[in-house]
This record gives sequence, C-alpha cells and structure tokens, in this order.
Amino acid sequence: MGLALLGCVGALKELRCLLGLYFGMLLLLFATQITLGILISTQRAQLERSVQDIVEKTIQNYRTNAEETAAEESWDYVQFQLRCCGWHSPQDWFRVHSLRGNGSEAHRVPCSCYNLSATNDSTILDNVILPQLSRLGPLARSRHSTDICAVPAKSHIYREGCAQSLRKWLHNNLISIVGICLGVGLLELGFMTLSIFLCRNLDHVYNRLARYR
Repeated sequence: MGLALLGCVGALKELRCLLGLYFGMLLLLFATQITLGILISTQRAQLERSVQDIVEKTIQNYRTNAEETAAEESWDYVQFQLRCCGWHSPQDWFRVHSLRGNGSEAHRVPCSCYNLSATNDSTILDNVILPQLSRLGPLARSRHSTDICAVPAKSHIYREGCAQSLRKWLHNNLISIVGICLGVGLLELGFMTLSIFLCRNLDHVYNRLARYR
C-alpha cells in the first residue's frame, strides 16, 4: 500500500524523485521475487529437509513448554487443514511422551489428526474444531497451553503424513500458483514501464505547457 501510494503521488504531482523511487523499489521487489523463485527451484531438496527438521523438532517438543506454543498450534492447524497426521505418518507422534496421559503406554496423537468425517462424537468435534476456528484468539492460546487434546492412535485418525499431503496440494494447485506469480510479475513490469515512461516524458510535457503560456 505504501509503495502504491508513492507511485500515485509521484504520478499525480509529476515528481521525478518519487517516480524514480517508486521504480527502484518496484525493481528491487521484482528482483527479490525472481531470486526467491530461483532459490526455491534449485534448492528444493535442501528446503524440504529444513522444513522436515523444523516439523520433527516441533513434534518432539509438543506441549513441553507452556509459554511457547505458536509453532505447535500452527502445525495443528496444518494437520487440520490438510487432513494429515505427522510428517511421514502418525507414527511420528508415538515418541512424544507428553501425549501419553497418566503413564499410559498406548499411543496417542493430537486431536488435529482426528478424522472428523468418521465420527459424530460432539466432545471430539468441539475439541478439534473450536481451537482451529479461534486459534488466533488469546483465550484459545491460554487454554491450549495447559490442556492437551489427544486421541488414541487406533481411533479414526488420518493415516497419511503431511509431507505427502503437501506434495499433493502443491501438485493440484501448481497451475494456480504459477499463474498468480506470473500475473503479479507482469503487473509489476507494467507499472515499472509506466513509471519510467512518465518520468522520462515529464520534460516534454513541461516544454509543451511552456509554449502555451
């Protein structure tokens, strides 16, 4: 919004300095996007390993620190939206001791792994859906920092890992993602062209106005 306001003021007031600044910032933004795209395409394997390490660390430290739950709540939201459990499979949660309540040896997984379409249990529905709908609210954060919602691994949970679900989502939405990126890039190129064209032709406009005066 600030960049658009800068371009609008420069065009309306016909100020070369603002138009040049607008062009330079837009060019920097465009170059940054191109660089990020190249890095993501060439370093895809390393990026996937980095994401895997972050997710595995988040799973292992699940609910161990009541003051730091942002990453854990975000991962619960990912599992809820992608309908998956764990990174590779639900077995990623089996080594998390905080999910074993009352010293039980039964394997348990977070409620975000629960398959809602396979149950009509209102208690589980409230525990799964309400935190996801209000997960950005302070009441939801304070409540879930102390209470751990977990279900048995033998119940109706998602059996697919989020790594495979994420790959499927990217594959199904690849055309849309590429189309949006190309559209934004072409729009930025168009604005850069218009700004530099207006900036270069200000002298001609001033000369014509001087003749009429």
